[in-house]
Amino acid sequence: MKENQVQSLPRWVFVFLSVGGSWASGLYLGMQMVEGSSTAYLIRIIGFGALGLVMAWGAAAKR
Repeated sequence: MKENQVQSLPRWVFVFLSVGGSWASGLYLGMQMVEGSSTAYLIRIIGFGALGLVMAWGAAAKR
């Protein structure tokens, strides 16, 4: 019998999104430090940071 293989995204996609999310989070953190504290920046920092962590987990997970 032949096993069904589930097609999944390549690992490099998760790495690319993880780096991009972390980079965006760092940009917003720098903007907040220069311009002052803002709730909008804080939401973006947390959102992009979480995206970066989830995508890094996806890249590091066993398949």
